[in-house]
Amino acid sequence: MNRWRARGAAALLALWCVFAAVGCGGDADDDTPAAPASFFGVISQESVTEEDFARMRDGGVGVYRAFFQWNILEPTEGELDLSALDGVIAGAAAHGIEVLPFLYTSPPWVSKLDRYDCDDDCVLHAPASERSLDAWRDFVGALVKRYGPGGEFWREHPDLPAKPISAWEIWNEANSPNSYAPRPDVAAYERLLAASEEAIHAHDPEAEIVIGGMFGTPLGGEPPAITSPRFLAQLYRLEGSDPSFDVVGVHPYAAQASNVSEQVEAIHEVIERTGDDARLWVTEIGWSSEDGPEPLERGPEGQAENLTESFDYLLANREQLDLQGVIWYSWRDLEGAQICAWCERSGLFEEDGTTPKPAWSAFTSFTGGS
Repeated sequence: MNRWRARGAAALLALWCVFAAVGCGGDADDDTPAAPASFFGVISQESVTEEDFARMRDGGVGVYRAFFQWNILEPTEGELDLSALDGVIAGAAAHGIEVLPFLYTSPPWVSKLDRYDCDDDCVLHAPASERSLDAWRDFVGALVKRYGPGGEFWREHPDLPAKPISAWEIWNEANSPNSYAPRPDVAAYERLLAASEEAIHAHDPEAEIVIGGMFGTPLGGEPPAITSPRFLAQLYRLEGSDPSFDVVGVHPYAAQASNVSEQVEAIHEVIERTGDDARLWVTEIGWSSEDGPEPLERGPEGQAENLTESFDYLLANREQLDLQGVIWYSWRDLEGAQICAWCERSGLFEEDGTTPKPAWSAFTSFTGGS
């Protein structure tokens, strides 16, 4: 699903991720242990405010998935500027919030390093040559050195509660040609993943590496797209007996919540067949409150009902699936959103950020928030 085509850079920079220290409830079986505070989360389509952070905390939001956009952070080679991230990380820490980023997009100079002749998909071109992968290692390493355990940022801000980043998600929907240019390539992604693991573990050996969330059937599963189970199975064959990842991200978008289980279980079966102990993380799922023609436009009540049904399933099966959490797309509506056809009304809140939808009541019925 094409949600990250290049558009206004500033709007996309501020997709942040939060772990709030709030208890979680839910409608799972009484015998199932309560989900941890970090199980339920959201992702935003635009920057968040102090009021947003407070509302998330009060609502029991556990995770707020963050977009670390390389093409904005280092538009010119060697001139990495993390000041925009510093402000958000500080705000999150001040609210007792931790950050889980997904690292995505490339600056134009990386495409030139790879001699890739791109047009409107330059930012979606993943580093492929040794020169561009070295640049990616430098970028990733700088992030870990600054925001990981004992990082520069935390030493510079001793007044803040230390909330170092401990998990890093690499790219986004690499099995889709709408997110990975020029086309999905399992071997190329494996090299990107290995380079990321090397750079991250050089500074934080305990950090978790998360495969960028995969959509189940991009382009209906037709080439050049690769279905998520096939992509993961091929990746395991390349990675061998010691994969360079700890968690597999999935984006089980479906017109009906009843179809979510098929996508999640298909990925879990691939992990089981390999004998790996990787965990799952639903790093995006959502529906729109619009009454429209798109399959994911379900109306206000339908949005809430699909949230409830999908979360019920994920909670009830989280131990069997070794599921780490679920992140709702998105936090609030965004008029004129270019990210996807149904994204404008995907929020739990209307665009003002203060008017909740029925889906917010459904969400907080699981988190125990208000």
